[in-house]
Amino acid sequence: MTTDSLLLSDGFQRLYCDAAVFDPFSMQHPISFRSVLPFQPEDPVMDDPHLIGAEEAHLADQNGLTRREVLEAYARCGLLPEAEADQMKSVIDDFEADFFDLMGLIYANAGMFICALRWYRELIAELEKPRPNRRAGLDSEDVHASVGYCLYSLGLYAEAISWTKSCIGPDSITDMACQALMQYEAQLAGGRILAIERAAARTRYTVSALDPAQASQNTPRLITAMTEYALLQKSYIGWAGLNVPAPQMFYIDWVGNDAPAPGIPPEGYPFKFDADVSDLPRHKMNLLFATCGQADALVESGHIAEARRLLYEAALLEPAAGFVRDRINTLR
Repeated sequence: MTTDSLLLSDGFQRLYCDAAVFDPFSMQHPISFRSVLPFQPEDPVMDDPHLIGAEEAHLADQNGLTRREVLEAYARCGLLPEAEADQMKSVIDDFEADFFDLMGLIYANAGMFICALRWYRELIAELEKPRPNRRAGLDSEDVHASVGYCLYSLGLYAEAISWTKSCIGPDSITDMACQALMQYEAQLAGGRILAIERAAARTRYTVSALDPAQASQNTPRLITAMTEYALLQKSYIGWAGLNVPAPQMFYIDWVGNDAPAPGIPPEGYPFKFDADVSDLPRHKMNLLFATCGQADALVESGHIAEARRLLYEAALLEPAAGFVRDRINTLR
């Protein structure tokens, strides 16, 4: 049902329409979700008294019995196939606060994104509590990426961008964009990234190419682009005086495709191989799509220059994204 088909019950409003649930949504990422409420007429909801009662009972007392009752209510309302509900009930004792993640996922799969956010918020609140004995596996970025997806799906592009950037952090955003740019340039040169090494704020890329000498002519342009992007994401403070340039942050070594993989570095070598080159794909996709959505909205309101700026930022984050380049070409 949608919210224009009937008045929302008192139980539903008590559980899902409390503005205090969405603002603040997170203490670590103080992004206001004020715009999430109120429900719009087209927003799908499941205002079932037995379901609401089961969810309120679980919120008040989290245990295996209340979790089981929530799953049974989901199956009865058609939010979850009975076979899946039975399978989850067989491992009900394995759940802790991550059951809220499951509740959010079930609502998100049904397109009820505001309801999904309500339960993701409960898990995030649990994650942000200082508990040294918390079970391993709860501290996952999955729920934060799920929140970003819900915001994007609700058309709250500005909130989705702010939330995702806050969750990723400026260093990881820079790493994602620079790695994507280097991978794109390497493919154009007929090669690939062989290694990424780091030393404090400096990053060294070892990249193969069919013609390393020719590819190396692009090094100044690439270093300039990556440095400018990095400085946009975080402030550089130099105490030496005004107009002092930032230290060199990026190094690129071009090698032939037949070159051996980088080996163990000699003693005293300042760089260390990057052990985790994950590009946080869900956050990245949320950021790309939300940026394009916000750019489209800016174009409709006549703010072409700001839309173009956002799209160029998205293109640097993922140079091979055709849907971003198509938008840029349309604005030229």
